[in-house]
This record gives sequence, C-alpha cells and structure tokens, in this order.
Amino acid sequence: MTLSLRWLTLLMLAISSASVAAQSPRQIRVAVDFRQSVEQSRDAVQGGGSVIITERGSARPRGGVGAESTERRVRRSSGIFTLVQDGGESLLTVATQIPIQQVAFYRDYATGGGHLATSVTFRDIGTSLKVQASLVAGNQIRVRLTPRISYVSPDGAGVVEFTEAATELVVPSGRPVLLGGGTSETHAVLRQILGVARERSAGEATVVLTATAQ
Repeated sequence: MTLSLRWLTLLMLAISSASVAAQSPRQIRVAVDFRQSVEQSRDAVQGGGSVIITERGSARPRGGVGAESTERRVRRSSGIFTLVQDGGESLLTVATQIPIQQVAFYRDYATGGGHLATSVTFRDIGTSLKVQASLVAGNQIRVRLTPRISYVSPDGAGVVEFTEAATELVVPSGRPVLLGGGTSETHAVLRQILGVARERSAGEATVVLTATAQ
C-alpha cells in the first residue's frame, strides 16, 4: 500500500468516526431537587409559688418566675435525576407498594342468593416524573415535566387518589431554575395558670430543576 493510499484510508476512517459521533444523540441529565427549610421558636414565661409554714405557725409565701427561649432550624434536601436522549423522554418512579383490600359481591341468579368475596391487591403509592427534553440553540434545553403524586385518601379505606400537573420551559444548560414552592406559617399563644408561652413555626418548600447537556 502506497503512502498516499494510507493517508486516504486514515482520512476516510476519521470522517466516518466524526459522522457517527455527529449522528449519535446527546444525553441530557435532568435533576429535580426538593428543598425544605423549617424554623421553630418558643418563648415561655412560667411562674411558680409556694407557702412556707414556720415553726411558730405563721405562713410565708414564696414565688418565682422562669423564662424559656428556644429556636430550631431544620433544612432538608432530597432529589431525583434521570438521563434523557435529545428529543426523547424518560419516566422515573419512586413508589412503595401498599396492600389494598377489595370486596366484591357475587350473585347466584339460579338460587337468588349471593356471597361476598374479599381479596388483597397491591398498589404503587409515591411519585413519578415523566421528562421530555430536547436541545435548542444557544446552549439551552427545552424541558417538559409531568409529575404525578399518588396517595391513599383519608376519606375512605382502599381509595387511591393522584395529582398530576405538567409544565414546559426553556432553561440554560447546567443552571438551576426555581420551578415553584410553597410557604406555611403558624403562630400559637398558650396561656396557662401561672404563665404564657408563644410558639411560632415557619416553613418553605421549593422545587429546583437543573438540566445539563452531556
């Protein structure tokens, strides 16, 4: 094989490898983080008293006041992630199986009677996340999220309800974006016979999305 033929063969192999690499879809890492922060504080003033009886039979009162102040801050963070091909979709499920009792009534039309039959089935209770992602110009990623949360309804035994929502947005690659969240605040005043206490609790939960092209 001549030198020119070798260079031509190597050039063709390089072009073929570049073509295959260009045709293979890129991967997109989609991560969703759930962050929660809770602040709790308590201020209390407690009073106390007693009566001291002396040897001579006289009574002498004694009292006191005590103060208490506590503060607690808790931060929790949990997240899930999945890999999606450019233009594809992925389904991520984090669930627990729980037993659900079912009751069925079977009627015997020949005799006019019937009987009850019970059975146990297992249902998945948890969170599932459907992700669709594709690359767009400017090092940005178009992401469509469809989260689904299933839970057991407290109104009736054996009833499974779910909440589903969808959102679509364009985010920069590798930059965290706040999707949403919620806040809660509780303020309580407890009055006792010899004191009073004030309790305050404030919490914030946020959902952060990070999509990164790989």
